[in-house]
Amino acid sequence: MRKDPKIEMLRRVPALAAYSDAQLADLAALVDELVIESGHVLTREGTTGREAFLIVDGEATVTISGELVATVGPGQFVGEMSLLERQPCTATVTAVSPMHVLVMDPRSFGTVLSDASMATRMARTLAARLRAQESPAATPTPAV
Repeated sequence: MRKDPKIEMLRRVPALAAYSDAQLADLAALVDELVIESGHVLTREGTTGREAFLIVDGEATVTISGELVATVGPGQFVGEMSLLERQPCTATVTAVSPMHVLVMDPRSFGTVLSDASMATRMARTLAARLRAQESPAATPTPAV
């Protein structure tokens, strides 16, 4: 039996390690795989977000008003805040290495959020970002 490359990619995401093959197959149907070159902008501050990204491999910088505020990597979401709030992106996220990401449009993103474990993971990410903004000693991971 041949393995689905998209499912194998999903399996590498730490947040999805406990998912069954059936759950990963369901998720794979909702996301598109994208290879991004270094220097590509995933989200641009002030623009309307149309996609959310789950980083599988690679890293990106997060800047606000041109200032570096964080580096994001495997297992982290970017662009989700704009989809959740239906507001412009609060940061620019730029690939600093080649990246593999999973892309969700607003509809797919809503379906992904209906999964309790993914919603919990996203809520924890957002809570960590909020704590980081409140505590100057913490490394911020802003909402994008």
